[in-house]
Amino acid sequence: MITIISGSPRKDSNTIRVAKAISNYYKSLSADHHAEVIDFNGYDIPSANVGDLHAESLSPWQQHLYDSVSKSSLVFILTPEYNWFPSAEIIQMIHAMTSRSFKTMWDNKVFATGGVSNGRGGRMPAVQLSYSLNKIISVFGYQSLVSAKMFESQFTDKALDAEGNSLGNEEYMKGLKVFIDYNLNMSDRWKK
Repeated sequence: MITIISGSPRKDSNTIRVAKAISNYYKSLSADHHAEVIDFNGYDIPSANVGDLHAESLSPWQQHLYDSVSKSSLVFILTPEYNWFPSAEIIQMIHAMTSRSFKTMWDNKVFATGGVSNGRGGRMPAVQLSYSLNKIISVFGYQSLVSAKMFESQFTDKALDAEGNSLGNEEYMKGLKVFIDYNLNMSDRWKK
């Protein structure tokens, strides 16, 4: 099982298009493949000034996120690019869900990051996410890795439809498949 986090709070975002495209491709590889897409349109993690999250008392959306990531060996974390940064919701998820009580979300997995833009962009939020994830793994001593292979989804709305299907941009789809395949291979090697 893999989890694909679509870190945009916007309904029908470009980020969810990329998440669906990854899911579609992964499922096309085998009937046994299961991909869970977590849409941050349902996001309900409170900001830090409200208080801490506790793993034993999560909302249904938070529980779904926690369970899905915990069960996955590979987690794709996608974020829209907002002024060269990841979404505030992705950052808040990291702040709220990195205590030791959330260990199963971060230990024994491969993380792959992607930044999404409707123009030229996506690199910086993917890089910033990789820094944050590496710091979590390092500080807590988890046995996980952050993949060096990132994805910059540029001109996303011109490459994918609302269901993550290709609109005919062969170069875009080639790059997306390379990103997915590389990280699937990395996850397989990591599990061995």
